[in-house]
Amino acid sequence: MTTTTDLTGWTGLQFFGRTTASVSHELKNALAIIKENAGLLNDYLLMAEKGTPLKPERLKIVADRIDQQTRRADTLIKHLNRFGHSIDEPLTTVDLNEIVSLLAALTQREVSMKQATLQLAMGESPMTVKTAPFWLLTFLGHCMTFSLKVLGPEKVLHLQAEKVEDGTRILFSPLSGLQGAGQEDFPGEAEMALLKSLDAACHIDPDAGTLLVNLTNR
Repeated sequence: MTTTTDLTGWTGLQFFGRTTASVSHELKNALAIIKENAGLLNDYLLMAEKGTPLKPERLKIVADRIDQQTRRADTLIKHLNRFGHSIDEPLTTVDLNEIVSLLAALTQREVSMKQATLQLAMGESPMTVKTAPFWLLTFLGHCMTFSLKVLGPEKVLHLQAEKVEDGTRILFSPLSGLQGAGQEDFPGEAEMALLKSLDAACHIDPDAGTLLVNLTNR
């Protein structure tokens, strides 16, 4: 790949594949739990057929588990659907709060695997910005991966969206690991290509422990 367009496209495909794989893994887990509890219901029915008293409270517990995981699966599919539609238009007006909220949902497994906690702070609503939703999610996904890499020992990541004088911005903090190794790896060539396509800017402040993404009004 020699052009910015090629690099951006490949980076987007990688993020799309990684995200769909992560969400589908969580969906598979939810279905596995549903299957397990459906099997338990069947066991209870077989026991009842053999004369064992069927306790209603046991059925309620299993039914609640199935309902919970069904809701979980439905939410995962909705998030994946929203993510899929983010590529519908190359440039459109979106609510940055919704973008950040979707990012949090799509990267929850990545956060959990790092044994971290994600805390969201939304700005005034709506916080509209004209941008390329898919490419913005792709870049923010890279920011999330980097932020988790340099997260401090407290393992709490704050993700905040807010308005500024000339547009909007997203903050990742506190990143106490910025003082150590790894800072020089970001933003790399792929991230710079994404920033260029978004007409955005990225600033890392090791002293404040923050990663800021600035989006100017178009």
